[in-house]
Amino acid sequence: MITKVASVNSSVRLGWIGIIGMALIYALLYALNLNVPLASSPIFHYNNYVTRIWSWSEFALTGAALVVLFTQRRVSIRVIVLGFVLAWLSGASIYLRNGGMIDAVQEGLVVFLTFWAGTVLFERTQGQVIAAFQNTPMSVIRSLMFGIVVAIPFAAINNLFFYMNSGTVIFKDGWRAALLALSPGISEEIIFRYFVIALCAWFLQSDSKQRLGLWTAIFLSVVPHSLNHLPDLFLTNPAMAVFMLAATCLLFGLPMAILQVKRNLETAIAFHWFIDFARFLFGY
Repeated sequence: MITKVASVNSSVRLGWIGIIGMALIYALLYALNLNVPLASSPIFHYNNYVTRIWSWSEFALTGAALVVLFTQRRVSIRVIVLGFVLAWLSGASIYLRNGGMIDAVQEGLVVFLTFWAGTVLFERTQGQVIAAFQNTPMSVIRSLMFGIVVAIPFAAINNLFFYMNSGTVIFKDGWRAALLALSPGISEEIIFRYFVIALCAWFLQSDSKQRLGLWTAIFLSVVPHSLNHLPDLFLTNPAMAVFMLAATCLLFGLPMAILQVKRNLETAIAFHWFIDFARFLFGY
């Protein structure tokens, strides 16, 4: 019995070490991004610090996803097909936005790998689990509609912010706005939240269901994602960047993470999609 308790305690400690390691790796990437000139970027050329930290974060999470898939070696046709569909929708949306096939393929591949790896971890963990398109088609539709309805006031706040900054509204084609919003809605919810929470649940196991573990997972799935939008602002106006970090975390990232944990992935995707759909529709 003593040996078993000691083993459990050791596993818990290792899990928290893994969580701390995740946070430190991201902090290092963010610090490097702020301090290394854009012209010094190896291999890829970046136009701004946002795109670079975004790319570095995706590469890091893709590497983690590959490690998961190599070590767990679990194949599910349903998960692969669903991951491919989500990846194709996200990649097609990227292609519609900028016409870049390489960007579209890269985004689709990252979505596919992180969704697959995240689902594998949720299937193997004893901790917090997020459901992803696991119910009947009608239940999935209800979840999507629920996410959209809940997003309406948040979308209004988001558009009001853009209006106060630009003072103009230029309505765009609704279908195009809907398609363009697929990429952020799908990719960001899968890569930066679904997979990150899956990693936390795997490291912490049952502790991820406890208050400290759960809020740590939510923190890591919200704050880094919001920070990724702000490095250029941190370099020019740190005070405004801190305000925007708090606002985006509380108004957008936190509700999306809670929707995933309390309901499912598709609800959070619909919530995120509608906010960006409304933004694109109004020309922001």
